[in-house]
Amino acid sequence: LKGICERPELYKTLEPALLPITKQILGKDGDFIEYLEYALDIVTFLTYFPDDISNELWEVFPMIYIAFDHWAFDYLNLMVPPLENFIGKAPQVFITKQTIVEGKTVSYVDLIFNMVQKTTAEERASESEMRKSLSLLMSLLLNCKGMIDNYLPAINDLVLTKLGQQAGADTPQTRIALFVVLGAALFYNPQAELMELEKKGFTKDVFTQWIEDAAQMEKWLPRKMTVVGFCSMLQLPSASLPPSISAMIPQIITVMTTITGKIEEDANKTDEGGDDLGVGSPDHAYDEDFEGFGEDEDVHSVTDDAYLDALKNLSGHDDVARFLIGDAWLDDDDEDDDFISPLDDIETLNIYKNSLRAAFDREPVFYQQVQGALPQDIVQMCQQLFALADAKPADGN
Repeated sequence: LKGICERPELYKTLEPALLPITKQILGKDGDFIEYLEYALDIVTFLTYFPDDISNELWEVFPMIYIAFDHWAFDYLNLMVPPLENFIGKAPQVFITKQTIVEGKTVSYVDLIFNMVQKTTAEERASESEMRKSLSLLMSLLLNCKGMIDNYLPAINDLVLTKLGQQAGADTPQTRIALFVVLGAALFYNPQAELMELEKKGFTKDVFTQWIEDAAQMEKWLPRKMTVVGFCSMLQLPSASLPPSISAMIPQIITVMTTITGKIEEDANKTDEGGDDLGVGSPDHAYDEDFEGFGEDEDVHSVTDDAYLDALKNLSGHDDVARFLIGDAWLDDDDEDDDFISPLDDIETLNIYKNSLRAAFDREPVFYQQVQGALPQDIVQMCQQLFALADAKPADGN
């Protein structure tokens, strides 16, 4: 399957042969659980590389959910990539899909939310599994903008509950994963998201912790989602912001500036000869946990090179890319998730510059006061990033 990724139309010709056995594996109450990994592998290929998803392939979606719910909970990490592909490849179709589960009509959106809810509430779920499930909420918010307003309160209830449980955690990884979801919610609708936080009385506490944890964000995805989320807030008039947020604008801009600077610095390191699996994901190194490529890593051919070139043009993260080339699965502390979403088209430096420039142009007096409250080194870094953005080509790449 990976040998034909540069010719996605061929996957359609293979579907009639692959789907029956895939459905048999998923639909047998665990009788073929030893083959489940291969079935999910096939679904990931079929949902990622072709331009669209067939009606027959959509039928697999609820089967993955039922397998998860009844007998394959421990395979969540392998289920998330194809589910995110379903959501990202055709969000307008996904949002309309329904199925029958235990005699009740359930939307595909509900299936996703139920998976996340079950995982985060399950005592036997590891922290890494909880973080992996949260990426499904991020995919919903990024891909289904304007289509899931009624789920925003429930998403916030889940995220804020977990944040409360993580308040005293020694390590911030799960909190950071929760802030990624909140960043996606701000991107989805900044006004509505801030209203949800205000209704629950957690706005100041959430952003105080977020700003504190931002210093420990080492991966590309949480860094970018933080910048995108904060920039989305700056699209709102200052008078419409909660008072606690208005008072924190200097700190918010400081975090935006610092993180954007880190992203650009890491991108420059990659351009200067760093590892380049996954363009746009400068923070893809796996440190001591990196296990290398599979046993065929030294085999090169025109097909292999085309395949790797195709992977380098994916959305910019490493998860699905590494999955499809057969690299070992790592704990999600060491990977940035790959998914299909509008985030792929957002260049961090450009949204940073455009958001700040629009805010200053819209409310010059307010933001001049904000600038006066910024540390001088942040003002200088902001000016440098603006100059760098203006010097880049129009496409920002």
